[in-house]
This record gives sequence, structure tokens and C-alpha cells, in this order.
Amino acid sequence: MMRNPFSRRRVEALALGAVFAAWLAVPGTVADAAGEALGRCGAVVVPTLFPFFVLSNLFVRRGHFRYAERLLQPLMGPLFGLRGGAAGAVVLGAVGGYPVGAATVFRLYDRGRLDNREAARALAFCNNAGPGFVLGVAGLGLFGSVRAGLLLWGVHLLSAVAAGLLLPPAGRAPSMRLRPAAQDRTDGESFAVSLVESVRDAAGTIVQVCAFLVFFAVVLRFVEALPVWDRLPAWARPLAVGSVELSTGVARLGLADVPDAARAAVCAFLLGWGGACVHCQVLSLRGQRPVSMAYHTRGKLLQGLLSAALVGLLAAGTVLPLVTLAAALAAIAALRKRHAGNRAANGV
Repeated sequence: MMRNPFSRRRVEALALGAVFAAWLAVPGTVADAAGEALGRCGAVVVPTLFPFFVLSNLFVRRGHFRYAERLLQPLMGPLFGLRGGAAGAVVLGAVGGYPVGAATVFRLYDRGRLDNREAARALAFCNNAGPGFVLGVAGLGLFGSVRAGLLLWGVHLLSAVAAGLLLPPAGRAPSMRLRPAAQDRTDGESFAVSLVESVRDAAGTIVQVCAFLVFFAVVLRFVEALPVWDRLPAWARPLAVGSVELSTGVARLGLADVPDAARAAVCAFLLGWGGACVHCQVLSLRGQRPVSMAYHTRGKLLQGLLSAALVGLLAAGTVLPLVTLAAALAAIAALRKRHAGNRAANGV
């Protein structure tokens, strides 16, 4: 029996070999792209993310997520089908930036505050762009306005909540949690030890984030050199780039000759989607944990589409869609809360 010369693994090997040969042929281009990405890591990524990584580690290691848990616990179950333990990821995911929310979800899973199904569902809406990036890079960088950045961030967070409400509950896959002995192993450690371990863990996480950013920056440099690239519409090029790597896409969007309304809609989608680079970062942070990535992908896509639609309609001068969405989400939340109350009363 003859082997298929076009098997998937052989095609993959040929493709990787072709890319390797292309990169060897122009090492200067590879180095320039990697150097530009490293510069962006030093100027934007590390300053805006690393401190939040350290704080999120401390927040979880010291058990302070319990305060957010007590405050938001009445809402987490009825609205999102999650225990109160997810509240810490909601808070840090809103203010920390990609991928702080996802990292917090996995730490809460390790401590037994979420099972694998709850962690998967939390990833759908707890991993978001941070205010520093949205206000500084998107608001000021693209539109020269903090107000525009605040609008983008508000729509971004509203769309995240909407994604968490609109996505169906997790399926009936087996629920898995770590043994109780592994859940609270850091409860008795001193603050100094927690700080040292949090900085060390954050350093490893930021290295992974920057590594993915550098790799995808090199890939995108070669994609942009393809002959078909210049034939794409002006708005489509930064959209394609940002769908792979967020910060590069936003930078390209600032140079694109597109109307402000289209620029805002594309930017809103990219902020919600996060880019393949962010998705790879989350996958790397997950490691061997039995947590599905499906909800994260669906949630980010839904968040991006909702964000783009809302910003586009707001740019057209109408707030009615925003009010309508808020009313619809409030109705869904009320129905879910009532349904949860009925289930509890019936002992279900």
C-alpha cells in the first residue's frame, strides 16, 4: 500500500521547512521584526502588564480574592453559572489587561475555588484588555482623546459581560478539582515569601507573553510582504494583523487611511477578540490543566463582534442600541436570577 505523499504531517513538515528557508534567506528582516517587537515589549507590554501580574499573584496567594467573592457572590451564580470564587478573576480581568484575567482563573482553579467547567466558562468573559492599553494606546494613540479611550473601554467591558450572559452554560463534562491538600498550600506563608513567589511567577508569565509577541511579529512581517497584501482594503490590513497580534494591529490601524468610524469599529473588534497571540498565551498558561479553551474562543469572538457593532452604531450618533442592549442584558440577568432562585427553592 502506497503512502499518501500529501499527508497532513508531510505537508506540515514541508511548510515549516519552507518558512525556515525563507527566514534564513533574509535574516536581517527577521531580526528587524523581532527587534521591533522587543522594543514594543519594553515600551508597552512589560510596563502595562508585569505589575498587574505580580498583584494578581499576590491577590490570589494571600487569599484576598475572598473579599471580591463575598461582594459579588450573589451575582456570579445566577448570572454566569459560576461560584463566587470567579469574582476575583472578574475584577482583575477588568483592570489587569491580557492575559491577567486568564492567569487569575487558572490560579483560582489550582486553589480549588473553581472546577474545570467553571474555569472554562470564566475564560469567556474574565480575560480582557486593560485600561492602560485601551486609554493610552487606543484612545490617545488612535484618536488623541482619553474620552474616546473611556468609551472603548466601557463598550469593551459591557460586551464582555454580555458574552458571559449570552453564552449557554457549560455542558455536563466531568467536573475535576485538585485535592484539598493542594488548594490552600500558601495560606500560612509570610507576605515576604508570597511577594517573592509572585514576582518570580510573574516574570515567567511575562517572558511567555513577550515570546509569543516576538514570534508572531516575525510571522506578520512576512505576511505583509506578500503581493496580495497591498490589494486588501485599507481597513482590512490592520484588522488582519490585529486578529493575529493585538498591539501590532492597533499600531497599523493608526497609520491606515480609514475614516474614524471604521477605525473605531475595527479597534473595538480587535480589543474584544484579543488576537491569536493572546489566545496562545492563554493556552500556554493553561498548561496541562483539564480546562477547555472552547469557551474562551467563543467568548472573545462574541465580545469582539458586539464591541464593533456597538461602537459603529455609537459613531453613527445613536445611543439607542446601547440602551437596548443594556435593557436586554438586565432582563436576561433578572430571568436567570429568578430561575436560579426557583431551582434553589425546589432543591434542584
